[in-house]
Amino acid sequence: MTAGKRPADVELTVRCDCGFEARGTAQSIVPIIQRHGRETHNMKVTREQALAMTRPA
Repeated sequence: MTAGKRPADVELTVRCDCGFEARGTAQSIVPIIQRHGRETHNMKVTREQALAMTRPA
């Protein structure tokens, strides 16, 4: 983690097996992942599941 940054400010990235990629803070990336799961894979993704899929950018 970068000095001076709170965990909520850390940039995260996610990559799906289908080729979808997204980047953002936890607050911004979770709804993006949830929408992708719902619209592309017909899956309901919880906040915890979405965050578990991410890695630091």
